[in-house]
Amino acid sequence: MIELIEFELEEFSLIDRGKYKTLRLRDLTEEERYLVDPIVAPTSGLRIKILDKIERAGSEKYVLTKSKLFLFLRVFKAISQKYKEMKDGNNLKVLIVTDNRPTKSILLEYCSQIFAYDGYEIFHQEDNPGESKASAPYGAASVGLLKDIDLVIVLTASHNELSWNGVKFYIDYPMPMSGDLFKEISYKAIEIKEINLDPFYKPIKIDAEQINNDYVISLLNDILELKSLLGLKIVIWPYLGKARGIVNLFKRLGAEVVLINEEINPPNPIKIVREEKLRQVMEKEGSNIALLLDADRDRIALYVKQNGKYCYYIPNEIYSALHNILANHYHKKIINVRTIPSDLRGDGTSFINILTGVGYKHLGVIMYFLLGKEVDQSKVDKAILYYEDENKTLVQINNADPLRQKLTELIEKDKKHEESFLIVMWEESGGHTINVLNPVRKDNMGHIVFNSKFPIIADKYPVPALVLITELIARGHEISTSIDWSIKGINRTIPAIDKQKIKIMNNFIKNDKKALTINKKEYKVSALSDNANKVDIYRLKSADSTLYFRPSGTGPEVRFYIFGNRDTYLEELKTVQDYIKIQYS
Repeated sequence: MIELIEFELEEFSLIDRGKYKTLRLRDLTEEERYLVDPIVAPTSGLRIKILDKIERAGSEKYVLTKSKLFLFLRVFKAISQKYKEMKDGNNLKVLIVTDNRPTKSILLEYCSQIFAYDGYEIFHQEDNPGESKASAPYGAASVGLLKDIDLVIVLTASHNELSWNGVKFYIDYPMPMSGDLFKEISYKAIEIKEINLDPFYKPIKIDAEQINNDYVISLLNDILELKSLLGLKIVIWPYLGKARGIVNLFKRLGAEVVLINEEINPPNPIKIVREEKLRQVMEKEGSNIALLLDADRDRIALYVKQNGKYCYYIPNEIYSALHNILANHYHKKIINVRTIPSDLRGDGTSFINILTGVGYKHLGVIMYFLLGKEVDQSKVDKAILYYEDENKTLVQINNADPLRQKLTELIEKDKKHEESFLIVMWEESGGHTINVLNPVRKDNMGHIVFNSKFPIIADKYPVPALVLITELIARGHEISTSIDWSIKGINRTIPAIDKQKIKIMNNFIKNDKKALTINKKEYKVSALSDNANKVDIYRLKSADSTLYFRPSGTGPEVRFYIFGNRDTYLEELKTVQDYIKIQYS
């Protein structure tokens, strides 16, 4: 296969000290400092456009400059330093995995050398020599599934273009780094003066993918019998790489997998859908379902043929339909934890709706609240957490007690003390996590606390949902009849660097709790804040639509979302975007 991007690495020198090498670093520019310590905190790790495009000899080429590479090395070193401090130098083991981006091998090699010099045992996923590929969800979950490994580094930029790369890291729990800890690592990275490397390290190979697949099968067996996947022909298009973990899982479940081995840049199935190619492959192979995946497998889409018609579905539609089918046809009690801009068309079948800020650093807090686990206060302070009461009013929460009290009231009212619940945590961009919770005891305030027999994952883990919706489609259930299609949901962006994002958010605050008229349509404005009273999301609600906007934590843009009339939603969204860009940026 021809690489979509080829690049050159800018030369740099290391000081040779025999068994190890040393890299001397210059001070960072102001722009470089912002890349390592962004004004707008990232929702999931750190992402940087690592490859620069330059013109040389009349053609464009990509270059990995030493300055961009060194930013990553600083972050690796800072994570290593902080983890050693947290663990007093004990149990220094790290699993490092990557997606299939062009810069994967360089970052993997230097990351491994940095941690090896600092005394860590280095673990890689079983793979080709010099590679350690695994999906971001499987990497995150591994910190909770693998014995004795409490630090996982995932090198990925998810759905961003291939000129980008990034770092996600997990300490002790499968939950994204945020709050004070993330900031401390950024500060450490900025202050580093030199980095030592061990070029002679030997990685230990483990099969984290198989351990994750074992977990998925065990979890799903407790939710629904997987009886219709046997012999089912499924097309999988990974967009980048070969999605080995997911492919092997479906094969274990008895499905026949057809892989489309064609890379797409950007590897984002929410933005790019090549329907002609999909139909061609599906018709040739006799398949009625195709799974589309982004580079790190936490953003999904479906292309399905039912009743002779091909349909494309985005995560909002997939997950809302999944939850409705599980509730209506299989009588599952669903604790619906979704990010605020996610689809509201599954709310009606949920036992309770809990709404959070964007990203799993918010969603995961709810899981720990319900399980009676301690949550770092800085995570709670920076989390946007609401539950929906009987009147559809959002009630803000900053600790577990009000939420447990509300659930206790609902459970005792419906006499559901002996039933298990499905907790679903999800976001419109594609992340989804599911677990089975059981009411087990009451705390000293008389509020029910839950337990689970499965390891707790509080980050994106959409593979179980992907298997479930595939099983349900194979049984004959239809996404197209499982949600209200008079309402349409979608998201779009406007370009904005960090300073522009902040300006828009700050300028718009004057509209909070007021009515705002845009193109003769009146909206009631609500500012949704974290528990430190920092506004992160604005909601604009009209008589027949709901819109949100927020600064992106993964790219230079402001994200807008709409749930509105299917005939006018695109025009309405663009009108609001243009108005806010002109009036407030």
